[in-house]
Amino acid sequence: MTLTILSALLLLASASALPQAQPPASPNIQNLTMWGTGCPVGAAGVISEIRKGTPVFNFSEWGLALPNADDPANEATAYKFCTEEMTLNNGPVGFQVRIETVTVFGWAELEEGTKLAIEAETKLGDVVAGQQTVTITKADLKGNDFEVPLEILPFTYSSCVDETGAVPKIVIKTTVSLIGEKRADGTVSKGVVGGAKALGAHFNPVWRPCARPMAKAI
Repeated sequence: MTLTILSALLLLASASALPQAQPPASPNIQNLTMWGTGCPVGAAGVISEIRKGTPVFNFSEWGLALPNADDPANEATAYKFCTEEMTLNNGPVGFQVRIETVTVFGWAELEEGTKLAIEAETKLGDVVAGQQTVTITKADLKGNDFEVPLEILPFTYSSCVDETGAVPKIVIKTTVSLIGEKRADGTVSKGVVGGAKALGAHFNPVWRPCARPMAKAI
């Protein structure tokens, strides 16, 4: 059921980004795999809504807290990551794709001095497509909520979808880190992200026609 919903959502996102004169094929997901400390087996992301035509994943295992009781030797930092790997077929022949933005949102409680770092890395097929990191503090929160759009740079497109309709594999790795400030009295500034609430992530794919080779001079 989840793959069917995600296929439909990806089609909506693709259709909105492609020229209407040349409608795309309907990409279908052959495989969707997630792994990492933020999305362990049995607790993978759940599609909860559509936001601006893209799927939103919620991760219930993405909670972090400082000091980090699981790693007392390095109590000033704590992090988790999740990698999503998607294989699509029946893609728009003659087009290529890039990931324009990855947005991460959720709930956090940060003391003064504590930083929340969010990083997104992308890969298209065998090509490392780009990444971005954003750091926020207590002053950046709205109440206890945050929503961070990460613009993926550089603007790297995948190889072209050939006549088989196979789309280069899309891989998105999102890392969330809490970084505490070590004070003069030996204490560390505290912070919680996620808590009892799931964190969310979604991405925005952009398609374009592949450049056509120039005709040979006669």
